[in-house]
Amino acid sequence: MTHLPDPQQPPVDPAGDDQRLLPDRRQDPTPAISRFTLRGRRARIRREFDLLRGRYVDRSSGAHLALILTLLILVTVDTASTLFILEHGGRELNPLMDRALRRGVGWFLLFKLGPLPLAFLLLSVHRYFRWVRATLGFLVVVYGGLAIYHLYLLGRVLQHLARG
Repeated sequence: MTHLPDPQQPPVDPAGDDQRLLPDRRQDPTPAISRFTLRGRRARIRREFDLLRGRYVDRSSGAHLALILTLLILVTVDTASTLFILEHGGRELNPLMDRALRRGVGWFLLFKLGPLPLAFLLLSVHRYFRWVRATLGFLVVVYGGLAIYHLYLLGRVLQHLARG
C-alpha cells in the first residue's frame, strides 16, 4: 500500500538527492490559474517526489494532450451526430440536453460545447493529479462508447433514408 504525504507538509526528497545549490525560493506551489497559464513553459514535473502531491503545469504535451484532443473530437462528433439524428426523427435521451434543445439549437450548442474551453484548460494544467488522469481516461471511454453508439444510430438513419 502506498502512503501519500500530508499535503499540508512540504515534501521530503525520499532519495535525499535534491541537488539545489540554493534553498527553494518558492513559498507556495504554483497556482492552477496564473499569469503563466497561457504563456508558461512548464510542461512536466522534474522531481519524482513532487509527483506524489500533484503539481500544476503550464501546458500539456504527449499522451495527456492526445487524450484531451481525443476527448475534444469525441464531444464534437457526439454533438454533430446528435443534431443529425434529431433532424431525422431521433430524440434526445439526456433530459438536460433535451431541455436545452427545446429552447433551440443555439442553447443546445451552448450547453454542450460552451464549457469545453474551461474544462480542457483545467484538464491540461492539472495533468499531474491522479484523479484528473483517471477522470480524463473515464471521459474518453464514455464518449468513445457514445461515439460507437452514434455510429450505429447513424447507420440506421442512413438505411432508413436509403429506403426512402
